[in-house]
Amino acid sequence: MMQDEPELSQPPTAVHQDSWSKAELLDLITRSAGATMAVIDRSLAMIYVNEEYARWFGAVPQQLVGKTLVEVYGESDCARFMPFVERVLQGERVQYQRLLRTPYGIDEWRTICLTPWHNRQGLVDGFITTALDVHELQVTMNALRAANQRLSSHMENSPLAVLEMDHNLRLLHCSQRAVQLMGWLQVAGLEGRLLTELVDPSLQDDGLQSALQRLQTGQESQNRAETCFVREDGSEVHCEWFNSALTDAQGQVTSIMALVQDVSAKIQIARQQHYLANHDSLTGLLNRAAFQSRLEQSLTQARCNAGSVALLFIDLDGFKGVNDAEGHRAGDEVLRIVAQRIASTVRAGDTMARLGGDEFLVMLDRDVTRDVTDTIGHRIIEALHQPMVVEGRDLFIGASIGVAVYPPLEGDIDALMNRADQAMYSAKRAGKGRLHYAETARS
Repeated sequence: MMQDEPELSQPPTAVHQDSWSKAELLDLITRSAGATMAVIDRSLAMIYVNEEYARWFGAVPQQLVGKTLVEVYGESDCARFMPFVERVLQGERVQYQRLLRTPYGIDEWRTICLTPWHNRQGLVDGFITTALDVHELQVTMNALRAANQRLSSHMENSPLAVLEMDHNLRLLHCSQRAVQLMGWLQVAGLEGRLLTELVDPSLQDDGLQSALQRLQTGQESQNRAETCFVREDGSEVHCEWFNSALTDAQGQVTSIMALVQDVSAKIQIARQQHYLANHDSLTGLLNRAAFQSRLEQSLTQARCNAGSVALLFIDLDGFKGVNDAEGHRAGDEVLRIVAQRIASTVRAGDTMARLGGDEFLVMLDRDVTRDVTDTIGHRIIEALHQPMVVEGRDLFIGASIGVAVYPPLEGDIDALMNRADQAMYSAKRAGKGRLHYAETARS
């Protein structure tokens, strides 16, 4: 037996003392625990093994006692765990996990515990080794670890930004893509911070806040939101958020997951398409369709509020001659200059458009008086009468303007535009370069 072996507590009766030896009692305890156990001295010889330990080697305990670890395991196998043995012989308690082949030929995980055995002088005379079955636990942990690694890999490689928050919107995890999209400097230091601290509510619309609140309160389990916010560097980013809430068995929200997509490019394309659909590509002014829509809105408001709308129909004088003599390139430049000069003469908020060719429109729908209309109209005529420098040459044109005013004129937008068009032709017939009003009643 091992030296300085501690005495077992004395049993209450002599019958028990005679019936059980210390080794038998130890075998009984370790067998019921399902653990393998062996006591190894400093020479690495086995001085005790239980039946469960011996069974792994297809032996009985008596066949192993007195043999060394090298004799039992072989040199190659011993080399794998000898670093742990050296540590326990230094007095350190060591625990590690190892995949072992069972007596039935199945590889299973075991937790190996090496506990130093001290004599009465406090010196290490050997160690006790135990192995506990943790196979199912280890398999489960490995599966969870692999699943987490796959999930983390998907999150990091996803083109969407991934944000995981608790029920208070405190950040639990975010992907690198989220850091880039939100304009944050780095991932470190973000966990535990509130989303409202990282994305200033004052710099975004309230659509996202409302969507997240509905998840927090349990009104919805999932939703989406579009938001626009300003990064710390001042850049604007448009995002589409796909949000979902995770609840516990009691139905309480425990976490919220957000998948965020950058839709800034899509928004920009939509804006460009909207602009092209509503503006003249040459001058940048509104086109006919967009202008008519504005005119209809203004007429409706004027009818409801007893307001007035003045429509100025502008046709260039002498433009065809310039176009024929100088070419279409010069003609296009003249049209751009015309648009700029008209814009410089009208008030902020007045509406301008290019109808097509050399025809332009101006709508006045606030503070409309005869004096205001006359002033703006004559400013336009004067501005367009001035020479226009194109490719180093002075080019000259003029403008005739017809004006239709509601009220007193009545009718829809087509009627008003027709009356302004007729008034413009009256101005041309009267000698061009002048302003003419459409009359209430035709003669």
